[in-house]
Amino acid sequence: MATVWAVDGSFFGQRISGIQRYSIELLSALDALVPAGAVEVVAPHGVRLPVYQNIRTVTFGTRRGALWQQLDYPAYLRQRGAKGLATCNVIPLFGFTGVAVVHDVCYRARPDFYTDLRGRLSAAWHRLQYRRIAAVAERIVTVSEFSRQEIQRYYGVEPERITVVYNAWQQMQRIAPDERIFAKTPGLRRGEYYFSMANLLKNKNFPWVLRAAKAKPDAVFAIAGGGSLAAQAKRLGLDGLPNVVYLGYVSDGEAKALMHHCRAFLFPTLYEGFGIPPLEAVACGAPRIYVSDTPCMREVYGDCAGYIDLADNAGDVDRVRPPRRDPAELLRRYSWEKSAQALWDLLKTL
Repeated sequence: MATVWAVDGSFFGQRISGIQRYSIELLSALDALVPAGAVEVVAPHGVRLPVYQNIRTVTFGTRRGALWQQLDYPAYLRQRGAKGLATCNVIPLFGFTGVAVVHDVCYRARPDFYTDLRGRLSAAWHRLQYRRIAAVAERIVTVSEFSRQEIQRYYGVEPERITVVYNAWQQMQRIAPDERIFAKTPGLRRGEYYFSMANLLKNKNFPWVLRAAKAKPDAVFAIAGGGSLAAQAKRLGLDGLPNVVYLGYVSDGEAKALMHHCRAFLFPTLYEGFGIPPLEAVACGAPRIYVSDTPCMREVYGDCAGYIDLADNAGDVDRVRPPRRDPAELLRRYSWEKSAQALWDLLKTL
């Protein structure tokens, strides 16, 4: 009897971040490859699921959220006699056999990022998940060779149990650029600003962008993200910079327009498993991307990015080592079709 793979589809009811986007796009591409009935997506009642051609969708159980993942999802696996496919860093602590995706092990590698109570609790939960995945998953999927090495380093997982399935960018093709953002923000002129998408997570290194703005007062720095960014700038003593434009939350269409017309997209991250925003920026037409000089960024972006040496560049876009190749070359390197094929090849071996 052929193996049935039942995907934890509870992420379809969650706010979409990079992890959920990876899951959505990977399943959409996988649908074109799998025979009918080989893969199912199971989710709690009330979660809206896509319509697939070959992947079956199922609603099951009575719970929601973490309780559904920990109790109802493994109950479905037992009832169905299926193997699990969990794509968002979380598996049931008991009753799971199958494949799990670990996007990164930042909570283990950089505990200094999580110092408040909420951060410590989140880190403790995720470190428990990493250990459990390392112990029980038949195979682990991750999003870069860097992350594979980190999983091996911290959890002793044999390299043959880990498969790399990269992120991709084709979802940006479905988004229409919304040029109205420039009418809404008169201080922005096409082609004359640096753009970044920020939040208060420490690994995103938002202060670097502010220091870069302070060091280059003749350039405009546009920052998209939540309203608390300005408050954080004040706490850092970097508020009131006249060349910084806080855009707040922007729509996907506005983000696409902003990426297309920027001088460079800035991504001074301290830790990533892949780091998809610069790839999305290139897909939207950004003429160059500046990323931090870390092993992960070197692997993903190669010679197509400019590199920020965070050891000696505290915030200066003029000291970024320029790219040596056209960023658009990245678009040939990554695709959801290639990634889905890599995942399906793995599932067939099991």
